[in-house]
Amino acid sequence: MFKIAKSVEYSILALRHIALNSNGNLLTAREIAENENIPFELLAKLLQKLARGNILESAQGTRGGYFLRSSINEVHLSDIINAVDENIQITDCMVLEPTSSNCSRLENCCLRAPMLKLQNRIENLMGEITLEELI
Repeated sequence: MFKIAKSVEYSILALRHIALNSNGNLLTAREIAENENIPFELLAKLLQKLARGNILESAQGTRGGYFLRSSINEVHLSDIINAVDENIQITDCMVLEPTSSNCSRLENCCLRAPMLKLQNRIENLMGEITLEELI
């Protein structure tokens, strides 16, 4: 079953919280973690990845925190997924160069080509869905 990784889910929750509650102010990782019930250490790492992925901007110091770099209609689900280093993979063989360790039926598989088409369509859809739509 295709499932969004928990890290992506937590990232969306954090971005939603920032979008709805910042009002021009910086929000701290601790504040977001407490309000969204996300483990602080994990959220801190995800927020850093989102900042490196140019989705968030961070400011250091006692009044530091995070804010969105772009409008919520300019951030796409695929941007979030890519920023937190998650791959969209609907089957085990959807890696770049599959081997028999990915799938024992690789040599005789009749499903890989149609599944690859499905995966591409899902990736395209995730590239169209914006953060605004998710919140």
